[in-house]
Amino acid sequence: MVEIKSISKRYIKGSVEFTVLDNVSFKIEKGDYLAVTGVSGAGKSTLLNAIGGLIHPDSGEVFYNGRDIYKQKIKFIDEYRKKHVGFMFQQFHLMPYLTVLDNIKLACYQKQLLDSIQNYLEKCSLASLKNKFPSELSVGEKQRTAFIRAIISNPDLLLADEPTGNLDPSNRTILMSLIEDYQKNGGTVLLVSHDPLAAKYANKRIILEKGRIVY
Repeated sequence: MVEIKSISKRYIKGSVEFTVLDNVSFKIEKGDYLAVTGVSGAGKSTLLNAIGGLIHPDSGEVFYNGRDIYKQKIKFIDEYRKKHVGFMFQQFHLMPYLTVLDNIKLACYQKQLLDSIQNYLEKCSLASLKNKFPSELSVGEKQRTAFIRAIISNPDLLLADEPTGNLDPSNRTILMSLIEDYQKNGGTVLLVSHDPLAAKYANKRIILEKGRIVY
């Protein structure tokens, strides 16, 4: 489904060049649950953003169903992100002026998807909070809202960037169970985390160290 071939990414700060990704290659098959772990600064988030069409690598290729996304027109990448990829971030990125319900609606590109929102709200114990604003939610409630927004359009691939980083153990278990259910129902997951325990939910694991795969 997704294949990464020899991607590299470097940044320059002043006169110093930093290599964030260094010739990284691997495949993600449909239905995989892949955990990418490593210490902070290992290149995990840059890798996830490159796969998600958000950061253009300096070299290498990112294939989705056989097509290098960075060799396609902007419209293709926009459609790829909109219809085929769901994003979860550690900082949630919820719109502060929108309710829980309206934040989720942002990801609904088809009207029929709206019918699924109530089911997910109930499953995630958010039904009574659908008219609340992010400032009125707990950290766990914010992340569950972000989870629904990420998967409401039934994406092929869920990209989760440190999704449990701000959660207490109880909320961490709830969220990881929701992600696991998404994968068991046919979804594909790429989760990046500095927490090795996150890998226990995955069926495949990669360890990054200084931009390189070491395991």
